[in-house]
Amino acid sequence: MKELIEQYTGVDEDSRLTRQFITQMEFDTTMHVLSEYLSPGTKVIEQGAATGRYSLNFAKMGCDATAIELAPDQVKILESKATEQSLSLSIYEGNACSVPFIESNSQDVCVILGPLYHLKTLEERELAISEANRVLKKGGILAVAYISRYFVAGMFAQQSPELVTPEVLCTLFETGLVPSKLADGFFNVGYFATPPEIEELINKSSFTKLRHVSTDGFGRYISSGVNNFTSEQYNTWLNYHLRTCDEPSLLGSSNHGLLVARKTS
Repeated sequence: MKELIEQYTGVDEDSRLTRQFITQMEFDTTMHVLSEYLSPGTKVIEQGAATGRYSLNFAKMGCDATAIELAPDQVKILESKATEQSLSLSIYEGNACSVPFIESNSQDVCVILGPLYHLKTLEERELAISEANRVLKKGGILAVAYISRYFVAGMFAQQSPELVTPEVLCTLFETGLVPSKLADGFFNVGYFATPPEIEELINKSSFTKLRHVSTDGFGRYISSGVNNFTSEQYNTWLNYHLRTCDEPSLLGSSNHGLLVARKTS
């Protein structure tokens, strides 16, 4: 846990999602998918809110927003941004696996867009989904993001050939982990899933899948092109992407996947 907090100390997640078209696409796609379930007054909780790129946007939309973040440094940045923008939302320092301070059956939407990147054991991942189930009203919406282990292998091949070893790739393929000193710290504290695994995790927890989309598509592999688009070209590409992001064959190659489900009991 200490290593994870250190990894996110001093990091502005807000700028990560806006400084390049390829990362903006992740944000734009996620908001496009979630917009169907968000309206003024909607009670929405974000687990792993980082510096608040999503939670602050929910508040701007008039939602009754709650943000929970593990790293104290990120919480301070989020609080500062909320004050600067005169936005009202509840902000807590906490762990997605246990949020006893949130009332059961109280939320319309629960968004988990970062924690599953780092919950390395199945027990932890099940706890996070169980807590989401507890805080959601019956019929509430759960949105869970993950990073594809297949994408990570492809990224290593493209950018970090020193990690293309039998040990690293076999461990990644079999466990979703990258315990290598040659890898960036993010990968050492990371967990990388497969699309079927995420569906199984959600389906066995009293949720019914509504959508499963690739929030990046294969765009990361052509990032040099996408990042050099004009604004008009980006919007054209984004519209194309939004028409194809539900295509199942794109899920494994996308950096991020997003699964949306409804609580059934």
